[in-house]
Amino acid sequence: MATTSSYQYLSRLENAIRQHESWRMGECLNMIASENFSSPQTRGMLVTDFANRYTAPDKFYRGARFLDEVQALAEEVARKVYNAKFADVRPTSGHAADMALMLTLVNRGDKMVSVGLEYGGYPGISHVGLGKLLGLKNLYFAFDEQAFNIDVKGTKRMLELEQPQLVVFGSSFLPFPQPVREVTSALKRDTVCVYDGSHVMGLLAGGEFQDPLREGCSLLLGSTHKSLPGPQGGLILGNNEEIFERVSSKIHPGIIDNVHWNRVAALAVSLLEMMQFGKAYAQAVVKNSQALGKGLASRGIPVKGASQGYSKSHQVLLEVDKSKGELYGKRLEEANIIIDNGGRGGTSEATRMGMGPAEMDQIAELMAFTIQGRKPADFVQKKVRSLIRDFKTPRYVLKSVAELVKD
Repeated sequence: MATTSSYQYLSRLENAIRQHESWRMGECLNMIASENFSSPQTRGMLVTDFANRYTAPDKFYRGARFLDEVQALAEEVARKVYNAKFADVRPTSGHAADMALMLTLVNRGDKMVSVGLEYGGYPGISHVGLGKLLGLKNLYFAFDEQAFNIDVKGTKRMLELEQPQLVVFGSSFLPFPQPVREVTSALKRDTVCVYDGSHVMGLLAGGEFQDPLREGCSLLLGSTHKSLPGPQGGLILGNNEEIFERVSSKIHPGIIDNVHWNRVAALAVSLLEMMQFGKAYAQAVVKNSQALGKGLASRGIPVKGASQGYSKSHQVLLEVDKSKGELYGKRLEEANIIIDNGGRGGTSEATRMGMGPAEMDQIAELMAFTIQGRKPADFVQKKVRSLIRDFKTPRYVLKSVAELVKD
């Protein structure tokens, strides 16, 4: 009986990776809002010896002094970038940060408010995710579908009636700043308010979108690989010491053990890039989203929030139901334009690669050709390859120290 050797498996593995990188990095417009393209310096940190090592707060593992130094550096930079008093870079994902929050700030039977799933709320903290697993009572903001945002009046009435223990702003579909200040001003002192900025961490780093820590939220947390062009991971920030410590002090060992120190080093590089270039990058992302939304709408593709300028984030949301979203996603993928099945496109990666409003208008045309079936997939594929030819190198990137010395 013939057996498959280790080298045959290795060949399959390497082939799949080569094909993926050739296609996604060489032939596609990557417009998924949950993704970004990290710099060579950031990716270089992921293959250092840090990937093989452990450390722990109680110093159980020896030989970790340089890992400790990198953690301290990453958290110092995070505090500066987000103007926060406290930072924790140990969560291995945005979801892990959410889990740390919910395991430490609420108890079984407590009430928690977030954005509903039908309006793009994050399923991971809802009644189908951690809410159910932790025995919470999930409540949802009143929502204005036309403005695609939280309805302040309806939410205030609900909050007064329900008196929840935890309120979580932010969502997966997030084109516009949420009325954090207006809602938090109506809450009682013992309600904890946090902002899950997973999608907009890169914009917040650049001073765009909104400022949750100064609008009434005790904590800001989120993923580090969406509008923030870092490695996949998580981050928790805060100005309220008591609430921050309630979460941070319980992360090890109950929630996260090994935090993947190569990821922390990579995150430090990405945060340094935001320290240097964050404002210009964030402004360019928002301009590109608005240009993309306008370009789609002008070609007969309905976009949410048209009356508000289409977007103030990295996201452009098509007016689609579930079946149309899946259809459009499939059609666009066949044409080498990658969005998700929710009709949500993102401009972070295209901006990171140097594209501007002129390219966004071209992308809108190609998307319209495809969605409306006016051009075949192979025609659009050729246009995509031609468009991305000059945009293969990430921008808003720090030079290496060696390059600075050479200059």
